[in-house]
Amino acid sequence: MRKILFISAVLAAVFAMAATSFAWCRGGYGCGYGYGPGYAPAAYTPEQTQKITAFQQSIQPQQQQMFQLRNELWTLRNQQNPDWNAITAKQREMFELRTQIQKQAVDSGVAGMGYGYGYGKRGRGMGRW
Repeated sequence: MRKILFISAVLAAVFAMAATSFAWCRGGYGCGYGYGPGYAPAAYTPEQTQKITAFQQSIQPQQQQMFQLRNELWTLRNQQNPDWNAITAKQREMFELRTQIQKQAVDSGVAGMGYGYGYGKRGRGMGRW
């Protein structure tokens, strides 16, 4: 009876250690392959690099406007009694601006370029555009 109890306790300890080791390395930076940022170096042609640079420069005013809207939204949310209709309107305005930026990316031919598409050194990226 003692042998069975001892063997059961040893097996339970081994399984507990194995479970925590699998949970510990769940795809972070030090864990071989996992779901990470996927910063694989991109091999863009000079034309693609020019497209990306031109697109980034063309959306700078929209990015500034998005920053301003985000600050206004935080101000609205942090009031003592928030006006939920104003918050909803501000969120809708941000959504429309984000949609404009995405349409502009498609029109300029840079949609799908950027971080996170494909397998990188540290895992599968999630995309940004």
